[in-house]
Amino acid sequence: METINDFFAAASSLLWGWPMIILLLGTHVFLTIRLRCPQLRLLTAIRLSIRRDKDASGDVSQFGALATALAATIGTGNIAGVAAAICIGGPGAVLWMWIAAFLGMMTNFSENVLGILYRKKNENGEWRGGAMYYLRDGLGAKKGCKTVGAVLAVLFSVFCLLASFGSGNMSQVNSMVSNVNTAFGIPKIAVGIFLVIAIGAVIIGGLKRVATITEKIVPFMVILYFVGAFVIIIMNAGQIPAIFAAIFKGAFSVEAVAGGG
Repeated sequence: METINDFFAAASSLLWGWPMIILLLGTHVFLTIRLRCPQLRLLTAIRLSIRRDKDASGDVSQFGALATALAATIGTGNIAGVAAAICIGGPGAVLWMWIAAFLGMMTNFSENVLGILYRKKNENGEWRGGAMYYLRDGLGAKKGCKTVGAVLAVLFSVFCLLASFGSGNMSQVNSMVSNVNTAFGIPKIAVGIFLVIAIGAVIIGGLKRVATITEKIVPFMVILYFVGAFVIIIMNAGQIPAIFAAIFKGAFSVEAVAGGG
């Protein structure tokens, strides 16, 4: 286990060092300027996401796609990631997470648009898309970039597979198992077996079943998330001015920048 931890620590420091953070933020800023800051048109985005257009093409509805995306976001990033960032960088890290989140919307938006633009149907009539397709067929269609696009598509697929075991599975399952065991005393192995069966039953059904399940579960999860957040804010309402002061005062330390990064 120590060897595995050392390997992932070395890989993490290599992949998530300052060069990668600078590249990510640089991409965020470029796309925000180039696309004229669409993240400010929030009401339009919400309207397009929650409506149900029966004539639209695709395997899932707009709301199903939104619910699936939220299901993969709320938890590891919004709760565990934020807590880790504050532990590393203190309250000041929050400011950098706000900035990164606002600018990062454009990278996320662009990835999804490209994924839809270059998606294809397989022999079963099901849609397939993602970065591996727009790297191969989008970037690869540019003059002199065919090989680069194909190589990057393969690399993305391999890295995505490896990442699914780390950030995709290990951290989320570990959080669930540990919390349920601590709160209710249920054996960790029992929780793990239940998760394998429950998640397997959803995933084996393909994208349509994933979307169908998330459409029903995610609204309650989002409501619970917001209610919980507002309850905590109300319980500590008297501390809000001091909290904002701590965020802005502590934002310009090396630790805060590192935590936000």
